[in-house]
Amino acid sequence: GHDPRQFGLVAFGGAGPMHAAALAESLDIETVIVPRACGVLSAYGLLAADQKHDSVRTLRRPLSGLDAAAVEAAYDDLEADTLEDVADPDDAAVQRAADLRYVGQSFELTVPVGETFDAEAVEARFHEAHESAYGYRLDDPVELVNVRATAAVERDSLDVTYRGGGDARKDTREAFFDGAFRETPVYDRDGLGAGTTVEGPAILEQHESTVVVPPAWGGTVGADGTLVLTNGGDGE
Repeated sequence: GHDPRQFGLVAFGGAGPMHAAALAESLDIETVIVPRACGVLSAYGLLAADQKHDSVRTLRRPLSGLDAAAVEAAYDDLEADTLEDVADPDDAAVQRAADLRYVGQSFELTVPVGETFDAEAVEARFHEAHESAYGYRLDDPVELVNVRATAAVERDSLDVTYRGGGDARKDTREAFFDGAFRETPVYDRDGLGAGTTVEGPAILEQHESTVVVPPAWGGTVGADGTLVLTNGGDGE
């Protein structure tokens, strides 16, 4: 239900930044974001993300007439399991969730659960989530499928320092754009200082990836080294 034209496209991986602008243009997306560590973004995310551990248990039964004590006991066990896995249980925050579906469905939706399991409140959240995801809700009975617990320890934010600058221009080469070869400047991305603008066509090389800026596009380097490409709409 989302319109991709209202979003920016994040490019990552070794090849993603090579094709991102062309893909965005085909989807009428006007902005592409290329993080500084785009080629190793998954590894960077692993270092920057909060520590989380999940536990899940199948507890399939109708919400109507549900034994609340049995559900609470299952959640207590799950919370204990997750807290055993985190590095610092005293700093961990535990969140509960439940997978629910209409009776007869073969797929579930996950909704949040408060500190205690309130069947009526959880059912109301499920109806809202189903209508948001699929555009409708039913009067059919709802059943609980799984109970979930997540223990999270917040990680300190990484201090990203970017010191790009200097002579970024490396060379030129012929590159094929819009049915013809064009003499295209090649830049060392590490040499592009914050605030630097690049007009396409251009090729930006870095250790683990390559960014291609097509003729209709231009880019600006942010303070943290992120490159934001925008479509100017003129390929000449």
